[in-house]
Amino acid sequence: MTTTTLRRRSIAVPAEHRRNFFNLYMDIAWFGVLNASAISFMAVYATRLGATGWQIGLLNAGPAVVSLLVTLPAGSWLQKRGSISRKVFWASVGNRLFYALWVFLPLFLLPEGQITALIALVFLMSIPGTALSVGFNAMFAAAVPIEWRSHVTGIRNALLAVTFIGVSLLCGWLLQVLPFPLGYQVVFALGTLGAVMSSWHLWRVRPLNEATYTPRHGQSVGDLARPGTVRVWLGGMRTAVGDWRFLLNRRATSGSRKPEIDRAFRWILLAMFLFHLAQYLPMSLFPLFWVNHLGLSDQEIGLGNAVFYGTVLLTS
Repeated sequence: MTTTTLRRRSIAVPAEHRRNFFNLYMDIAWFGVLNASAISFMAVYATRLGATGWQIGLLNAGPAVVSLLVTLPAGSWLQKRGSISRKVFWASVGNRLFYALWVFLPLFLLPEGQITALIALVFLMSIPGTALSVGFNAMFAAAVPIEWRSHVTGIRNALLAVTFIGVSLLCGWLLQVLPFPLGYQVVFALGTLGAVMSSWHLWRVRPLNEATYTPRHGQSVGDLARPGTVRVWLGGMRTAVGDWRFLLNRRATSGSRKPEIDRAFRWILLAMFLFHLAQYLPMSLFPLFWVNHLGLSDQEIGLGNAVFYGTVLLTS
């Protein structure tokens, strides 16, 4: 992808696509602000409030459960007549308005009530978030010609990484110098600003051939981001789960002339599924371990997030 992106940079972007490309770049940059602030520190905040492993697990698993229930209805709604870009925008508004509520939780609720409210809000915001996640790729495909997709995706991934690293360090510093829970309110407010600006740039994306474009939901555009989700990393697991369906589909090999290749591919998919399962299974334990056992400060957690994302950028 890097070679293709560099080659594309030497060719002028067609004038009719510049507006859409610019707004897609700004969308991901502001999403990086949201991802590095509110999303990244949500589970840490719940842990500092006294959340149990079960409650942290609900925060992590809730969006996935909602996605399983809502993906098909959301896809059906997106397939109906109407502007896919407008539907994606309104789905983003429905999802991201909830981030503003996080800012005010300490003002009205005790710690246990805040944990319960966070879990409920994450479940509710995942409903429009699923529609946003499903529809964004279709809108991206409609707005970006296929010959420019690797170029746009490469720049988007770089912008996401840069903003994530910078904002992670900023949030860690803010949480270090501001008293609890004011620091988290400021971080959640920063995330809300990122959410609002990201949605505003989504509103300005207007695919040229949208009226005649047929959405193909589920196609990947290579983005590291997963808009609509309330977790930092879902890309690998999402792919592994999607490929897992191939393992269970006996019809996949019925017309194959090389069944030995299909059998080998199934073993590869099984290995990838188990690999990602082992990675994501202890996810709800990490914030508890960082805070309760290692005693890490928020600044150290922010630095860890920045190093992690920087490593992903360098090796992807």
